[in-house]
Amino acid sequence: MIGRVVKNYGINSMAETLSFQERSLTQQGYKYTKAELRKLEGGLRFTPLVCMTGAAYGLYMQSPIIHFVMAAIGILPFWFPAWHPMDRFYNHVINPLVKGVKLPPNPLPRRIACMIGGAMNIGIGFGFMYQMPSVAYVFGAILVPLQLIVISTHFCVAAWVYEIGMKVAGRWDQPILLEDAHRLIDEGALLVDVREEDEFAQGHLPNAINVPLDEVVLHLETFQQKPALMYCQSGTRCQQAVSRLKRHGVNRVYNLGAMDRWEEKQ
Repeated sequence: MIGRVVKNYGINSMAETLSFQERSLTQQGYKYTKAELRKLEGGLRFTPLVCMTGAAYGLYMQSPIIHFVMAAIGILPFWFPAWHPMDRFYNHVINPLVKGVKLPPNPLPRRIACMIGGAMNIGIGFGFMYQMPSVAYVFGAILVPLQLIVISTHFCVAAWVYEIGMKVAGRWDQPILLEDAHRLIDEGALLVDVREEDEFAQGHLPNAINVPLDEVVLHLETFQQKPALMYCQSGTRCQQAVSRLKRHGVNRVYNLGAMDRWEEKQ
Protein backbone atom coordinates (compact mmCIF):
# COMPACT_ATOMS: atom_id res chain seq x y z
CA MET A 1 0.00 0.00 0.00
CA ILE A 2 0.94 3.64 -0.26
CA GLY A 3 1.88 4.51 3.30
CA ARG A 4 -0.39 3.51 6.17
CA VAL A 5 -4.17 3.40 6.00
CA VAL A 6 -5.66 6.41 7.68
CA LYS A 7 -9.05 6.76 9.23
CA ASN A 8 -10.68 8.79 6.46
CA TYR A 9 -9.43 6.46 3.71
CA GLY A 10 -8.15 9.43 1.71
CA ILE A 11 -5.05 9.88 -0.38
CA ASN A 12 -3.95 13.39 0.62
CA SER A 13 -2.45 12.35 3.97
CA MET A 14 -0.39 9.68 2.20
CA ALA A 15 0.93 11.85 -0.63
CA GLU A 16 4.22 12.53 1.15
CA THR A 17 5.20 8.86 0.72
CA LEU A 18 5.20 9.21 -3.07
CA SER A 19 8.12 10.31 -5.20
CA PHE A 20 7.68 13.31 -7.48
CA GLN A 21 7.10 11.07 -10.49
CA GLU A 22 4.60 8.91 -8.61
CA ARG A 23 2.79 11.99 -7.34
CA SER A 24 2.69 13.30 -10.91
CA LEU A 25 1.08 10.06 -12.07
CA THR A 26 -1.59 10.26 -9.36
CA GLN A 27 -2.19 13.86 -10.45
CA GLN A 28 -2.87 12.51 -13.94
CA GLY A 29 -5.51 10.26 -12.38
CA TYR A 30 -3.61 6.99 -11.86
CA LYS A 31 -4.63 6.19 -8.27
CA TYR A 32 -2.72 2.96 -7.67
CA THR A 33 -0.33 1.63 -5.08
CA LYS A 34 3.27 2.77 -5.01
CA ALA A 35 4.42 -0.60 -6.37
CA GLU A 36 1.85 -0.49 -9.18
CA LEU A 37 2.84 3.05 -10.13
CA ARG A 38 6.46 1.92 -10.44
CA LYS A 39 5.39 -0.83 -12.83
CA LEU A 40 3.45 1.65 -14.95
CA GLU A 41 6.08 4.39 -15.08
CA GLY A 42 7.99 3.05 -18.08
CA GLY A 43 4.96 2.17 -20.19
CA LEU A 44 3.28 5.49 -19.58
CA ARG A 45 6.22 7.24 -21.21
CA PHE A 46 5.63 5.45 -24.52
CA THR A 47 2.56 7.35 -25.74
CA PRO A 48 3.85 10.89 -25.03
CA LEU A 49 7.19 9.89 -26.59
CA VAL A 50 5.49 8.82 -29.82
CA CYS A 51 3.27 11.91 -29.82
CA MET A 52 6.24 14.23 -29.25
CA THR A 53 8.23 12.51 -31.99
CA GLY A 54 5.30 12.86 -34.40
CA ALA A 55 4.85 16.53 -33.55
CA ALA A 56 8.57 17.26 -33.92
CA TYR A 57 8.72 15.46 -37.25
CA GLY A 58 5.64 17.34 -38.47
CA LEU A 59 7.27 20.63 -37.53
CA TYR A 60 10.44 19.65 -39.35
CA MET A 61 8.50 18.63 -42.47
CA GLN A 62 6.05 21.55 -42.14
CA SER A 63 3.32 19.01 -42.81
CA PRO A 64 -0.27 19.88 -41.80
CA ILE A 65 -1.35 16.29 -42.51
CA ILE A 66 1.01 14.87 -39.90
CA HIS A 67 -0.29 17.30 -37.30
CA PHE A 68 -3.93 16.62 -38.13
CA VAL A 69 -3.24 12.90 -37.71
CA MET A 70 -1.50 13.54 -34.38
CA ALA A 71 -4.46 15.70 -33.34
CA ALA A 72 -6.89 12.87 -34.08
CA ILE A 73 -4.73 10.44 -32.08
CA GLY A 74 -4.75 12.81 -29.11
CA ILE A 75 -8.43 13.75 -29.19
CA LEU A 76 -9.85 10.23 -29.63
CA PRO A 77 -9.16 9.02 -26.06
CA PHE A 78 -11.07 11.94 -24.54
CA TRP A 79 -14.28 10.09 -25.41
CA PHE A 80 -12.80 6.58 -25.46
CA PRO A 81 -10.42 6.24 -22.48
CA ALA A 82 -9.25 2.73 -23.37
CA TRP A 83 -8.79 3.40 -27.08
CA HIS A 84 -5.77 5.65 -27.37
CA PRO A 85 -4.09 4.20 -30.51
CA MET A 86 -0.60 4.42 -29.03
CA ASP A 87 -1.69 2.85 -25.74
CA ARG A 88 -3.27 -0.05 -27.62
CA PHE A 89 -0.15 -0.47 -29.77
CA TYR A 90 1.93 -0.61 -26.61
CA ASN A 91 -0.39 -3.12 -24.92
CA HIS A 92 -0.63 -5.47 -27.89
CA VAL A 93 2.80 -5.13 -29.54
CA ILE A 94 5.41 -3.63 -27.20
CA ASN A 95 4.22 -4.97 -23.86
CA PRO A 96 4.42 -8.68 -24.82
CA LEU A 97 8.05 -8.09 -25.82
CA VAL A 98 9.09 -6.26 -22.66
CA LYS A 99 6.86 -8.41 -20.42
CA GLY A 100 5.60 -5.44 -18.45
CA VAL A 101 2.08 -4.50 -17.38
CA LYS A 102 -0.64 -3.29 -19.70
CA LEU A 103 -1.52 0.39 -19.68
CA PRO A 104 -4.92 1.06 -18.06
CA PRO A 105 -7.61 3.31 -19.58
CA ASN A 106 -6.70 7.00 -19.54
CA PRO A 107 -8.04 8.90 -16.49
CA LEU A 108 -9.85 12.21 -17.03
CA PRO A 109 -6.89 14.58 -16.31
CA ARG A 110 -4.68 12.72 -18.78
CA ARG A 111 -7.47 12.74 -21.37
CA ILE A 112 -7.80 16.50 -20.96
CA ALA A 113 -4.06 16.83 -21.56
CA CYS A 114 -4.38 14.70 -24.71
CA MET A 115 -7.24 16.91 -25.90
CA ILE A 116 -5.15 20.06 -25.37
CA GLY A 117 -2.23 18.48 -27.21
CA GLY A 118 -4.58 17.60 -30.05
CA ALA A 119 -5.83 21.18 -30.19
CA MET A 120 -2.25 22.46 -30.41
CA ASN A 121 -1.53 20.06 -33.27
CA ILE A 122 -4.59 21.41 -35.06
CA GLY A 123 -3.22 24.93 -34.58
CA ILE A 124 0.13 23.86 -36.01
CA GLY A 125 -1.57 22.14 -38.94
CA PHE A 126 -3.61 25.21 -39.84
CA GLY A 127 -0.52 27.40 -39.42
CA PHE A 128 1.30 25.44 -42.10
CA MET A 129 -1.82 25.07 -44.27
CA TYR A 130 -2.45 28.80 -44.42
CA GLN A 131 1.19 29.80 -44.84
CA MET A 132 1.62 31.08 -41.29
CA PRO A 133 4.64 29.10 -40.13
CA SER A 134 5.33 31.51 -37.26
CA VAL A 135 1.98 30.53 -35.71
CA ALA A 136 2.80 26.86 -36.20
CA TYR A 137 6.19 27.20 -34.57
CA VAL A 138 4.77 29.10 -31.58
CA PHE A 139 2.38 26.21 -30.90
CA GLY A 140 5.22 23.76 -31.49
CA ALA A 141 7.52 25.62 -29.10
CA ILE A 142 4.89 25.11 -26.39
CA LEU A 143 3.78 21.59 -27.24
CA VAL A 144 7.09 19.77 -27.65
CA PRO A 145 8.69 20.97 -24.36
CA LEU A 146 5.51 20.12 -22.44
CA GLN A 147 5.57 16.62 -23.90
CA LEU A 148 9.27 16.31 -23.08
CA ILE A 149 8.52 17.20 -19.44
CA VAL A 150 5.84 14.50 -19.27
CA ILE A 151 8.21 11.92 -20.76
CA SER A 152 11.07 12.71 -18.40
CA THR A 153 9.19 13.38 -15.14
CA HIS A 154 5.51 12.38 -15.68
CA PHE A 155 4.60 15.91 -14.58
CA CYS A 156 1.70 17.08 -16.74
CA VAL A 157 0.97 20.81 -16.71
CA ALA A 158 -2.60 20.27 -17.93
CA ALA A 159 -3.33 17.79 -15.11
CA TRP A 160 -1.77 20.19 -12.59
CA VAL A 161 -3.92 23.09 -13.82
CA TYR A 162 -6.99 20.83 -13.79
CA GLU A 163 -6.34 19.89 -10.16
CA ILE A 164 -5.89 23.53 -9.15
CA GLY A 165 -9.07 24.55 -10.97
CA MET A 166 -11.13 21.81 -9.35
CA LYS A 167 -9.78 22.71 -5.91
CA VAL A 168 -10.58 26.40 -6.42
CA ALA A 169 -14.09 25.45 -7.52
CA GLY A 170 -14.47 23.23 -4.44
CA ARG A 171 -15.07 20.17 -6.61
CA TRP A 172 -11.89 18.21 -6.04
CA ASP A 173 -12.40 14.70 -4.73
CA GLN A 174 -9.56 12.45 -5.77
CA PRO A 175 -10.46 8.82 -6.44
CA ILE A 176 -9.96 6.68 -3.35
CA LEU A 177 -7.10 4.20 -3.24
CA LEU A 178 -8.26 0.76 -4.34
CA GLU A 179 -7.02 -0.91 -1.15
CA ASP A 180 -9.13 1.49 0.91
CA ALA A 181 -12.11 0.96 -1.40
CA HIS A 182 -11.88 -2.81 -0.90
CA ARG A 183 -11.68 -2.32 2.84
CA LEU A 184 -14.79 -0.13 2.86
CA ILE A 185 -16.72 -2.65 0.76
CA ASP A 186 -15.71 -5.45 3.13
CA GLU A 187 -16.99 -3.33 6.01
CA GLY A 188 -20.39 -2.94 4.34
CA ALA A 189 -20.11 0.25 2.30
CA LEU A 190 -22.47 0.74 -0.63
CA LEU A 191 -21.15 0.47 -4.19
CA VAL A 192 -23.12 3.02 -6.20
CA ASP A 193 -23.33 3.33 -9.97
CA VAL A 194 -24.35 6.91 -10.81
CA ARG A 195 -24.88 6.32 -14.52
CA GLU A 196 -28.31 6.32 -16.12
CA GLU A 197 -30.59 3.30 -15.80
CA ASP A 198 -30.06 2.15 -19.39
CA GLU A 199 -26.28 2.26 -18.95
CA PHE A 200 -26.56 0.30 -15.71
CA ALA A 201 -28.72 -2.32 -17.42
CA GLN A 202 -26.05 -2.89 -20.06
CA GLY A 203 -23.49 -3.88 -17.44
CA HIS A 204 -22.30 -2.85 -14.00
CA LEU A 205 -19.97 -3.86 -11.17
CA PRO A 206 -21.05 -6.82 -9.01
CA ASN A 207 -23.30 -5.89 -6.05
CA ALA A 208 -23.62 -2.28 -7.22
CA ILE A 209 -26.84 -0.33 -6.87
CA ASN A 210 -27.97 2.26 -9.41
CA VAL A 211 -28.64 5.82 -8.30
CA PRO A 212 -28.33 8.18 -11.31
CA LEU A 213 -26.40 11.39 -10.72
CA ASP A 214 -29.50 13.59 -10.85
CA GLU A 215 -31.14 11.50 -8.11
CA VAL A 216 -28.35 11.17 -5.53
CA VAL A 217 -29.61 14.04 -3.38
CA LEU A 218 -33.00 12.29 -3.13
CA HIS A 219 -31.34 9.53 -1.10
CA LEU A 220 -29.52 11.55 1.55
CA GLU A 221 -30.83 9.43 4.40
CA THR A 222 -29.45 6.25 2.83
CA PHE A 223 -26.01 7.75 2.27
CA GLN A 224 -25.93 9.17 5.79
CA GLN A 225 -26.48 5.71 7.24
CA LYS A 226 -23.73 3.90 5.32
CA PRO A 227 -20.47 4.88 3.59
CA ALA A 228 -20.81 4.86 -0.19
CA LEU A 229 -18.38 4.47 -3.08
CA MET A 230 -19.49 6.22 -6.27
CA TYR A 231 -18.42 5.20 -9.76
CA CYS A 232 -19.41 5.89 -13.37
CA GLN A 233 -18.10 5.28 -16.89
CA SER A 234 -15.30 7.83 -17.07
CA GLY A 235 -14.95 9.25 -13.54
CA THR A 236 -16.70 12.58 -14.19
CA ARG A 237 -20.22 11.95 -12.93
CA CYS A 238 -19.15 10.14 -9.79
CA GLN A 239 -16.96 13.10 -8.83
CA GLN A 240 -19.97 15.37 -9.30
CA ALA A 241 -22.10 13.01 -7.20
CA VAL A 242 -19.61 13.11 -4.34
CA SER A 243 -19.47 16.92 -4.47
CA ARG A 244 -23.27 17.22 -4.43
CA LEU A 245 -23.66 14.88 -1.47
CA LYS A 246 -20.94 16.62 0.52
CA ARG A 247 -22.68 19.96 -0.06
CA HIS A 248 -25.73 18.36 1.59
CA GLY A 249 -23.74 17.26 4.62
CA VAL A 250 -22.97 13.67 3.61
CA ASN A 251 -19.35 13.08 4.56
CA ARG A 252 -18.79 9.34 4.23
CA VAL A 253 -19.01 9.27 0.46
CA TYR A 254 -16.04 8.47 -1.75
CA ASN A 255 -15.10 8.82 -5.41
CA LEU A 256 -14.16 5.41 -6.83
CA GLY A 257 -13.64 6.81 -10.32
CA ALA A 258 -14.19 5.07 -13.65
CA MET A 259 -15.61 1.55 -13.48
CA ASP A 260 -12.72 0.24 -15.61
CA ARG A 261 -10.39 1.12 -12.75
CA TRP A 262 -12.21 -1.25 -10.40
CA GLU A 263 -12.79 -4.00 -12.97
CA GLU A 264 -9.14 -4.36 -13.93
CA LYS A 265 -8.18 -5.04 -10.33
CA GLN A 266 -10.62 -7.93 -9.85
